[in-house]
Amino acid sequence: MSETENVLTPSHSLTASDGAPWQIACSQSEVKAPLTQFLEVSNLLLEQVQLNSTHLFRADILRDTSGKLETLAEKEARSQCISRNVKSDAPAGVVDDVATAEQAVPPQFEGFDLHRTIVRRLIPRKPQLDKPLEQSCFIYYSNTSETSSTQKDALVVYIPHCTSSDAMPWYHPKVRGLAYLYSSITPPSSTITATLSIHYLPFPDTPIPLPDRLTRTFQSLLKTIIRLLKLPSKSHQHPTPPHLNGANTTSTPSDISTHPLTPSTLKDTILPQHTVQNTYTLLKQRYAASLISHWIEKTEPSKHVFEDLSIAAFLIELWGGMYGSKVRFNEIAGFVDIACGNGVLVYILRKEGWRGWGFDARRRRTWDVLFGEEMEGCLQERVCVPRPFLDAIGVGEVDGVDVHDGVFERGTFIVSNHADELTCWTPILAALSGGEGSLPFLAIPCCSHGLDGGRKRYTLKEVAESVRDTSARTSSAGEDGVEEEEAQSATGDLKAMRAAKQKASVHGDDKSMYACLTRMTAALAQELGIDVELTLMRIPSTRNIGVVGNRRRVMEFENGEHELKNGVNWLALEDHAGEVEQKIRDLLVRECVSTGGVEASARTWIEKAKKLQGGQGRGKVNLKAHVG
Repeated sequence: MSETENVLTPSHSLTASDGAPWQIACSQSEVKAPLTQFLEVSNLLLEQVQLNSTHLFRADILRDTSGKLETLAEKEARSQCISRNVKSDAPAGVVDDVATAEQAVPPQFEGFDLHRTIVRRLIPRKPQLDKPLEQSCFIYYSNTSETSSTQKDALVVYIPHCTSSDAMPWYHPKVRGLAYLYSSITPPSSTITATLSIHYLPFPDTPIPLPDRLTRTFQSLLKTIIRLLKLPSKSHQHPTPPHLNGANTTSTPSDISTHPLTPSTLKDTILPQHTVQNTYTLLKQRYAASLISHWIEKTEPSKHVFEDLSIAAFLIELWGGMYGSKVRFNEIAGFVDIACGNGVLVYILRKEGWRGWGFDARRRRTWDVLFGEEMEGCLQERVCVPRPFLDAIGVGEVDGVDVHDGVFERGTFIVSNHADELTCWTPILAALSGGEGSLPFLAIPCCSHGLDGGRKRYTLKEVAESVRDTSARTSSAGEDGVEEEEAQSATGDLKAMRAAKQKASVHGDDKSMYACLTRMTAALAQELGIDVELTLMRIPSTRNIGVVGNRRRVMEFENGEHELKNGVNWLALEDHAGEVEQKIRDLLVRECVSTGGVEASARTWIEKAKKLQGGQGRGKVNLKAHVG
C-alpha cells in the first residue's frame, strides 16, 4: 500500500451538482477492502465518533432512514431500565429533546444517488467548554452503468449544522462539509482494491493553503479509517448477549462458564451509553474538581475519583429505572456499600439524595474529611463476618472486633465495588438477607479471593462445578478432566507477555484470573436462584465487569407484574430462612473443602479480619491538606 497522496485522478474527483467547491484533502490508493467492509466501518464511525477524537464522548443517533443504527429512543426502549420519575438535570449544553433535531439539505453529486440519511448529535467530553453539534450524514452509491453491484463506489458525507467557522466547536474541523469517497478499482485478480479519499467543503474564510492543524486532522481521519479497514470484517459490531438466567430467554446456568466477557458482548447491555454518560458528566462537574484538588498522594487522583463518579452515575441510572423514583428507593431500604474503602462512592450517592451507608474493616481518615458531622454514622468501621461463619464458630471467637454478620434489611441494594474478600460472598449475602427473594446487588470483581478470605485463583472447571453442568465441565477441561493451566511463554519474552496482558485487559482470555472470578461470582448467584446479568462498566479500570443481581425482579415488582407461587409479592415475602440457609450450607460445604471445611475457613476469616482492623488506613486523600 502506497503512502498517503494528495492528488486524485479525474475518476476519483468529487463534483457537486450545485457547483459547490469540494476540495481534496488527502487520499490513499490500493486499499484492499471491499465495499461492504467500507460501509461497516462507516457505520462504526457514525456511532463511535470517539474513535476519531478524544474530545468527544459519543454520537447520539437521532434519525436513521435505514434503521441500521439504534436511535436514543430505541436504546432506551431496549434497555427497559430508564429512569421514569428520576431525571437528572442535563449537563451543560446537552439537549435531550430529539424533536429539536433538524436535517440539512442533502447535497447532490454527479454520478451518485442518495441511499441513506442519518442525523446525529456529537457529545463532547467537556460540555462546559464545547457545545454539542448536530450533523446530517448522507450515504450515496454510484449510479454509473459501468460498475457492477459488487464494485460500486460509495460516498459518505457529513454536513454539520453550523453556519460559520467561528461557531464551529473545537473538536470539529472548521469546514462546511466532510466526505469519505470510496472509489473501487477493477481488480486484475480476485483481490478487491480501492482508492479512499477525504474531501472537504470550505467556508468562505477557510485559508488556502490549509492550516497545519486542519491538514493533520484530515490525515488522522484517513489513517483511522484505513486502520479499521484492516481489521476482520464485522469485528466492530457489538451484539447484545442473551441475559443470563433471565425471563424470556433460553439461557441456562451453563451459559456462565462459556459466556464471552469481551467488551463487544457486554457493553451497554443494561443501560444505554448516553444516559450513564450524561449523568457522569453532571457528577463530574459537581464533585471532581473538589475531590482532586485535595488529592496529594503519590497515586494518580483522576483514576480513583473518576472511577467512583462513573460507578455512581451507573447506580443512579440503574436505580431510577428499577424503582421509578428516588423516594421509592429510599422508602424500600436504600443501599449498603460493603468494603466501602475511602467512602467516596457513598459520599457522592448521599450528596445526590440516595439513602444508604457503608462500612469497612478499617476506618479511613478521609471519612472525617468528606463527611464530618453532616453525615455522622453513614460510614462505620466494622468487620463483616458472614452469619454462616458466626454460626460455625460462635460469636465468642470475635470478641474485641466490631462485627457485622452480613444480614441486611429487606430490600437493601448491596454495592460490592472491588470488595476483594467479599466479592464471592456478595450473592451469598444477598440470598441470606432476602429470604427466597434475595436482595438486588451490583458486584464489580477485582482481586480474586476464596470464601475463607485467602487468595485464590478459580478455574473454569470450578465454575462449571458450581453450576452443576457436566457438559460445561467437559468442554472446559483437558483429557484427564482437570482444567488446563494458562499457557505461559517458555522463553518469557517481553512481546509475548505484553500480548497476554493486552488480551486479559479486554477480557479476551477466558481462563484469566479475572474472567474466572467474574464467572464464579455470577455462578454462585445463579446457584442460589438469583437472576444475573453482566455488563461492562464504563470506568477507568481493567477490572470493569459488573455483575448485577435481581434487577428485573425489582422492576417486575415495582410494575406489579411479579408474583411468586404463593401469590406474595417478591419484596413482601416472609422469611424462608430454612430453605435458603440450607442451600447456602450446601454451597459452603462444597466450596470450603479445599480449605479444611466451613469451621476452618471461618477461623481463617476471623484471623484475617482481626489483622485488617488492627491499623488505620490513610484512604485516598492525605489529610495534610485541609479541606474547607
